[in-house]
Amino acid sequence: MKYPAPADLSYFNARVRGLRGALLRGPDYEALLHAEGLDSVVDRLRSTGYGPDVELASAKSENKEEVLSNALRSRLSKTFELLWKIAPEGARPLLKAVFSVLEVFDLKTIIRGIARGVKRDDVGDVLIPAGELDTAALKMLLTSRDVPDLIRFLDTWGSPYSRPLKKGIPAFQRDGRITEMEIALDRQANESIMSTLGEGKGADAGIMRRWMSMRIDLMNILTLFKAVDEGYTAEGAGDFFVEGGIALRKGDFISMAGLNDRAGLLEALRKRVTDVWMRGALDNADPGDLGLTEEAFDDALQKRLSKLANVDPLSIALAASFIYKLAREAKNLRLIGLAKSFRMPDDEVRRLLIYPV
Repeated sequence: MKYPAPADLSYFNARVRGLRGALLRGPDYEALLHAEGLDSVVDRLRSTGYGPDVELASAKSENKEEVLSNALRSRLSKTFELLWKIAPEGARPLLKAVFSVLEVFDLKTIIRGIARGVKRDDVGDVLIPAGELDTAALKMLLTSRDVPDLIRFLDTWGSPYSRPLKKGIPAFQRDGRITEMEIALDRQANESIMSTLGEGKGADAGIMRRWMSMRIDLMNILTLFKAVDEGYTAEGAGDFFVEGGIALRKGDFISMAGLNDRAGLLEALRKRVTDVWMRGALDNADPGDLGLTEEAFDDALQKRLSKLANVDPLSIALAASFIYKLAREAKNLRLIGLAKSFRMPDDEVRRLLIYPV
């Protein structure tokens, strides 16, 4: 296996700092929240870094929802492709660690959409083209007739994600449950990345190993919430545990998997976890909404990267943090666009927005 070698990131990080300067700030979001309707939101974005993408999308459609969706997708795709192109060879395995998180997000979103009968266009609007799942690949996956058909696409492409998804097919065909698929996807991504980073040399590989350890801990915690919901036995849930984290050992995981409800699990986790970043994620977790809890965990991972980038601005953490921030920006803008279409109160939208630090 080829492990990431130390790379000179001077030029690469200079380009990343230029890209980061175009990210929206708090006042930009406030201006968008105060905009009168979706048309005004789209018009305001013309004066930001999204301007060229909005113009191109507007030339193809007069529907403002389509314009916003296409502009966001175009900005993400172009920026991530540029990062991959200009990254030194030794940095690419490190960037892959972050891109794989977005790939798994896309696959989970598509599978959830198919399982729930959501319109494919609506599913496509929230996807983030990244890594191997670029715009063309995502469009192809969205044509899948059902979940097994999606897996066949991945199998044909030789994607490493097809194997873990196959493990969840029996449960899905039996009762429509997708928990096994989601957990298997996370496990595959985490174990693959940790294997790649395992013997990488230099500070950058060390930064990404520490970050991945936190991600594994948070994914194990999310798995515990799902296990409690699905009524797994403690021993059965133990099969889903992923090695490589720091905060939770397998014994802790199995013990907590035997708890009866989310609130009790959250309390037990708060007593057990001492890491400041993970405690912050648990404090922001919503035991009544796993979706919001997952977003809180995602935000904690981004904040950790931002801190690392501030401490060592010449490291790979700068680019990794930027990838997270741009993906979060797209989610925020989609939320604002949706809110304007359905006339959601500004205070409710603010509650759901996550501003990257």
